[in-house]
Amino acid sequence: MKSFMKKFVQFSSHVIVAHIVTYIGVGVLAFMFLTYEFFNSNGMAAQMMRTPDQHDLWRHVTIWMVPFQILRGFLIAAVLFPFLQLFHSWPYWKRVVTIGGLYIVLGQWASTVAGSGTIEGWLILKPDFTTFPVVIKAMGEGLIQGLALAIWISKSIDAIKDRSPFSTRMSTGAGAPIP
Repeated sequence: MKSFMKKFVQFSSHVIVAHIVTYIGVGVLAFMFLTYEFFNSNGMAAQMMRTPDQHDLWRHVTIWMVPFQILRGFLIAAVLFPFLQLFHSWPYWKRVVTIGGLYIVLGQWASTVAGSGTIEGWLILKPDFTTFPVVIKAMGEGLIQGLALAIWISKSIDAIKDRSPFSTRMSTGAGAPIP
């Protein structure tokens, strides 16, 4: 049990750091180069989100940004951890594509949350929120962040020394190992 917890703590700490750095890093770059226009006082985001020019509201974001990203990273790690042994058996790029696909497709594009970069958003949001440039920017930011996260996590998997939280040679009771 201690080994299991040690591996989970090690894996989740890698995922949490990877998530925080890629989320904030890609978010800052996307803000600077893709989405800045949405966040000005008359921008689209200002209609429904807290923006930096709304100082009292923005304070909430600055206080809770890191704790909420730690929680998100922990949740991502908790979902991926049962697959750690499988990921160890795969080549690096297969892990990147799989983790990236899970994050980008299930977590964003196919999410049931209505956002500019989701199918649900295209379905129910007003047209102003789903114009082609808005959708491309939202999906592009998600794609870049998801790939960066997947690359980092896939590399981190190699750093987990013992390849599995579970024994790969468990006994059936009759002495025959289970593969």
